Amino acid sequence: GHLPVEYTTRVHGKANVQAVFEVTDKNKASVSVAGLRVMDGNLFKAKSIGEKPLLCFYRVLRNGDVVEGSEKLKSSSLRRVKEDVDSVKRGEECGLQLDGFNELEEGDVIECYSIEEKRVAI
Repeated sequence: GHLPVEYTTRVHGKANVQAVFEVTDKNKASVSVAGLRVMDGNLFKAKSIGEKPLLCFYRVLRNGDVVEGSEKLKSSSLRRVKEDVDSVKRGEECGLQLDGFNELEEGDVIECYSIEEKRVAI
């Protein structure tokens, strides 16, 4: 028999949106890039646990609530001082672009998280 699987959300890091910049992407579309300062933990573009890459998602919180349409976003770019990076640590500043979400506001909080499977002991 298989044990049931539960999914748990694990938050890896939180960052404060300090500024929002409008930039033009390679398809000439206008997109927002958030200037962030990481307050807690780490932000990851993708995180590997052992051999297995773990998908990292982002969500946006405003006044403590998740902004509608901002769940399970992927980062299309994570940069620190113009360099593309895979992760940013607490206390560092970075630029983050969220895939398909351009409604960021100054003062928003961005959480980086992953959804992990947990085998439930019976």
